[in-house]
Amino acid sequence: MSKKQPVLMLASVASMIDQFNLPNIRLMQKLGYEVHVCCNFCEGNTCDKKRIQKLCRMLKHRKVICHQWDCPRVFSPGRCYRAYRQLLLLTEKYSFAWMHCHSPIGGALARIVALRRGIRVIYTAHGFHFYRGAPFVNWLLFYPVEKLLSYYTEVLITVNQEDFQFAKHRLYARRTYRIPGAGIDTSYFSDTKTQMSKQAFCKQYKLPENAKLMLSVGELSKRKNHQFVISMMPKLPPSVCYLICGQGDLHARLAALAEKKGVAERVRFLGYREDVRELYAHADLFVFPSVQEGLPVALLEAMASGLPCLASDIRGNRELVRIAGGRYTPGDGADFLRKAKALLLQPGVREENRENMRKQAAFYDHKAVSKKMYQIYQRKELKKRK
Repeated sequence: MSKKQPVLMLASVASMIDQFNLPNIRLMQKLGYEVHVCCNFCEGNTCDKKRIQKLCRMLKHRKVICHQWDCPRVFSPGRCYRAYRQLLLLTEKYSFAWMHCHSPIGGALARIVALRRGIRVIYTAHGFHFYRGAPFVNWLLFYPVEKLLSYYTEVLITVNQEDFQFAKHRLYARRTYRIPGAGIDTSYFSDTKTQMSKQAFCKQYKLPENAKLMLSVGELSKRKNHQFVISMMPKLPPSVCYLICGQGDLHARLAALAEKKGVAERVRFLGYREDVRELYAHADLFVFPSVQEGLPVALLEAMASGLPCLASDIRGNRELVRIAGGRYTPGDGADFLRKAKALLLQPGVREENRENMRKQAAFYDHKAVSKKMYQIYQRKELKKRK
């Protein structure tokens, strides 16, 4: 029996492997490759340590070879050089047929090493940091790097239409594709049966039985913009409460803001949760106030569950939420309040939004993504350089 060719999946953090790439790993193995995963299992992850341990056991069970990579999420010359050296040594030890990389820092370092080693590379951009309306500093720092490295990228994968069109016309990868995000199991999230009543759910979190529940799922970071919704809470009816599912560095600041605004009793921080389907089943409105997104998985999950959604009108979000009543102008408190109240209090508006969300989410099922990725992994561009 011939030995399997090794291929390498890389990301800055393990949570990106967990959230976006387990189906891709299965596809690689289906194609007969020996799969290696290289990422930072120790820090910077958006999920908790328990979930990372579960991921490691899952990968080991699937006979995936894991490598700790001290890659930072933000640029640091010393840490980036260390990560570069680690990857250089790894690619010297193993003769990878090709590699698939993710995240801006990890993707840049991987492509630099791939160029030096003569390894073919796929890069998935989960949302360029330069986009219409992005800060000038983003264009100054990220665009020149991506443009230069695109010359040495065999396959560039984008997850939304805006990035796809930009990459086709302004970047130079040998092939550019658009896939419908990471893909979700729509049938799983559309099953909203739950053993717990709404009253029992509210009691569990010490909220009024008649509470109207807004829910956000995402890292507690500036980019996810939970602070905007908290600042709007005093102007919403007293029965409206806000659940935030996620972990991150801004937890203390967001809690302090809730105290300052006098709404701490109506805001709950749930931390990292694996039972998000249960949360979708009991929430009345999913709010997604991000200032920057590629194609958000959490929003797709909420849509598939049939939960009415209100998202900021930005790249990625607007591609998913097509009806105007489900989007608000970023930073416009009056627009947010008007639409949030309508979705919370007007049954007709809620039902129209709910049905639209379900129908739109169906286009982003994981089966469609896997079919596209399977075709990409078989491309002739991935044959090893001579």
